[in-house]
Amino acid sequence: MRRPPPSWRRSIRPIYPGTFRTVVIGLVLWAVSLLGFRLPFVVPLWVKLLGEVVVVWFLWRGWKAARRAPSNHLRLFSAQELFATAFLWQAVILLFRTAPL
Repeated sequence: MRRPPPSWRRSIRPIYPGTFRTVVIGLVLWAVSLLGFRLPFVVPLWVKLLGEVVVVWFLWRGWKAARRAPSNHLRLFSAQELFATAFLWQAVILLFRTAPL
C-alpha cells in the first residue's frame, strides 16, 4: 500500500465546531426571515446600512485570513469564524423592520 503524498493532510480543511454552531444559528434566522417574520421594533435605515458595512468588514477580514490560511491553521479557524459571523449578522439584518419613508 502506498503512502499518501505529504500534502494530503494539509489539504483537508476541517469545519470547526464553534463555526458550525454560528452557521446553523444564521441559517435558522435566515429561514425565519424568509418566512416573513420581523423583529417587533422599527430600526432606522442608517442602522441597517451600518450593519451592512460591518458585514462587509467581516467578509474582508475573513478573506484576508483565508488567503493566509494554508500556512497557519489558526488563520483557517479565524477565517471560518469571520465568514460565519458575517452570515449571522446578515441574517439578523434581514430580520430588522425598516421605518416607512
